[in-house]
Amino acid sequence: MLQQLAGRLMWERTPGGIRIAIPTRRGAVTVLYGPVVGIWLVAVSIHYWHALEMPRGDSHEFMLQLMAVAVYALGFCFAICWLIWTFTNETILTLDAAELKLQRRAMGIELFTESYPTMSVRNVNYVPPTRSWASQDDTDPKTSKIQFQAGFLTRTFASGVTEAEAKALIAGMQGIYKFPNYLESHGAHPAP
Repeated sequence: MLQQLAGRLMWERTPGGIRIAIPTRRGAVTVLYGPVVGIWLVAVSIHYWHALEMPRGDSHEFMLQLMAVAVYALGFCFAICWLIWTFTNETILTLDAAELKLQRRAMGIELFTESYPTMSVRNVNYVPPTRSWASQDDTDPKTSKIQFQAGFLTRTFASGVTEAEAKALIAGMQGIYKFPNYLESHGAHPAP
């Protein structure tokens, strides 16, 4: 059973490891934009439903209406996918002594999975948020993340994680496996 780890993060022990659920951070715009998109979808659906019921005297006008409906249908599909992704997207980290696995899910359906041998993972670090493009004085909390190296690859996950959530998550990971934390490119080695 999932229990709260820190902030938005939920976790549970598995045989030999842990499983952590990391929901995507939703910004303030999402709370406003979600209902606006929903209202738009309903309003435009009603409009086009009535437009298609009109008499078809002018075939040119009817074709324009059909093209508008096609564009709307594409926008409708995009908006529905955006709403589903925004409100149900999460990352599931599963870690044991043999493997670190990251799964991206939406509505509980697995969309993408990455797996790495635990022994190849190193340099697990919190990357703080960067400055916002809109304001040079403020940082964008959605730009924070956790970064690690596996082999020659650098991977990130947990976008929008707070520092407290990141510390709890990394501590939980280190409790299962002591990841080395050094940078090979700079000739540094793990502390004894």
